[in-house]
Amino acid sequence: MDQEWQPDSLFQTRLNEVRQDLIRYIENNSEKIDTNIPVFFGHVVSMIDHSLPEIDDKTHDQLIEEITIQLLNRSSRSSNVEYIEKLFNHAYRLKRKPGGKMIFDVILGLKLIDIGKYHEAIVQLKPFRKADAMIYTAIAYCYHILATDPVSSASHAHGGKSGDMALNAREQLIEMVRVRPPVNRLRFPRVASDLRFNKIFWYMLKLGIKWFPDEPEFLKIGLQKARMDGNQGMRGELLTIATERYYNDMIFLRELYSYRLEQNDAAGAAGVVKQMIQHYPDELEPVYHGMQLSMMLQQSLAYGRFRKMAISKGMPENIVYLLDFTFELSSGRREEAYMSLDKIRQRLSAKNHYLTLIEYLTHDVFSEDAERAKKARMTLVDSIDQYCLRLVKMKD
Repeated sequence: MDQEWQPDSLFQTRLNEVRQDLIRYIENNSEKIDTNIPVFFGHVVSMIDHSLPEIDDKTHDQLIEEITIQLLNRSSRSSNVEYIEKLFNHAYRLKRKPGGKMIFDVILGLKLIDIGKYHEAIVQLKPFRKADAMIYTAIAYCYHILATDPVSSASHAHGGKSGDMALNAREQLIEMVRVRPPVNRLRFPRVASDLRFNKIFWYMLKLGIKWFPDEPEFLKIGLQKARMDGNQGMRGELLTIATERYYNDMIFLRELYSYRLEQNDAAGAAGVVKQMIQHYPDELEPVYHGMQLSMMLQQSLAYGRFRKMAISKGMPENIVYLLDFTFELSSGRREEAYMSLDKIRQRLSAKNHYLTLIEYLTHDVFSEDAERAKKARMTLVDSIDQYCLRLVKMKD
């Protein structure tokens, strides 16, 4: 029989209650659990089945991962590799979706780093290095420690010479920028945050930037991760290096322009637009960003100047008209906005689906419902920006 439907918020409340109950149980009984892991996981499964019968496979497996790592963190045997493998094997058998073992294998590799078993960590992590850039940096870190720390190197008779270890560390970083694995593909349980994965990544990435000053890919990988993590401090630090070394690289100028906008630094963004135009005088994208910034600042004279420049450089009329429409829309000028919309209709097919969306959202933008109008304006302006920028890049 189908389960009775319940609001998602109610399910999330019950999920959090189950998670907290299990965490409290672990905190109070970790030694007891360690002596009979199968019984503990039987208790976990029973509790989930009873309290969360409608749980989906993904949420179920994430909960199993969180509880497993929480138990590992609390256990007095968390430095025992045999214990960790036993724990993870039991947990893996409880997961519903296939292919979910990699996250446990990677966490085991990170635990090996934490307890100073660097050679074992290298062997454990290497099969998964192409899954995420952070694994490459973790492996490189192991080699780097073996090359620079005499205690760690001496504790491994099969470790090889320190010079070889140093070379291996660099080779892992070079392979990373050549392969360009995904960034932040792995999703670790929240309770696994103390595994120093991020700290190792940034430590080794900075070394890569230092060791290979002519390789821009390290900066690109770092900027991608900083942006995904919302790490504005690191993003600004990397952009400072990037714009000094590669001051005329459009990829970094584009990233810097976006960063300045997010920091509400209009003067800084205007300076980047100026740099773009200086280095790419024949391309449309710098001019487009100038028009965009003028719209944001509601500067009619600046917008007109960039608009004239755009037309002289051959920007398609449909893009210009869409930007004119956006400028009037952002300024709250209803009549002028609809006049611009008429020009767009003349340029686009009557059956153009994007035009239909624009007309629908324009009606909402001028709605008397302030909240609805605000959401519609943000959606429409962002949509037109992405659409026009894509067309501009195709034109360039």
